[in-house]
Amino acid sequence: MMAGTMRADGRFWQRMLRLAGYYQGKIDGICGPLQRAAEAAWAEAVERGLREYGEFDARTEANIATLLPEAQRAARAWMREAVAKAERLGVQVRIIGGTRTYAEQDELYAQGRTVAGKRVTNARGGYSWHNFGLAWDFGVFSGDGKRYITDGEQYAALGALARAVPGLEWGGDWKGFRDMPHVQLKRFASVAEAREVF
Repeated sequence: MMAGTMRADGRFWQRMLRLAGYYQGKIDGICGPLQRAAEAAWAEAVERGLREYGEFDARTEANIATLLPEAQRAARAWMREAVAKAERLGVQVRIIGGTRTYAEQDELYAQGRTVAGKRVTNARGGYSWHNFGLAWDFGVFSGDGKRYITDGEQYAALGALARAVPGLEWGGDWKGFRDMPHVQLKRFASVAEAREVF
């Protein structure tokens, strides 16, 4: 989801601002002074992360922009290491997914169930870490950036870099379902807790 799409859903955007700790107003979808102040604080935090860690390719930037500011900083810290590692491996890495609204999550969940397509998630809206501005998925591409590599040892090598960034968790370390291209900022003990706070 693009950051603009996230903002288009007024209530979702207010919840994101509140989850980031910047907004204390009503979740009513109406933009007022409290929301504008929260948006300014969000933008300032994002700018600090950009100054510290730099910018990446356009697709990565679009997906980072959907994350909470603290997750954006963590994603940039991870990405800086991942880009260097990918170069040594002769491939490219990009962040290919970020935050999704509940409606977007439900659309993905419907794939392979009630609509045509391959199943891509087992989580309905409100049951994915991607719904709370904390998680992103990365993709590995050929050295020239033209071919998407769907699996391979590069995912383990790049995903494992999350272990070195404070607060990050890599889906490849999960005990049950291992989600190799998934990285997230660990802020809640469970999705249920995140949903309740959200």
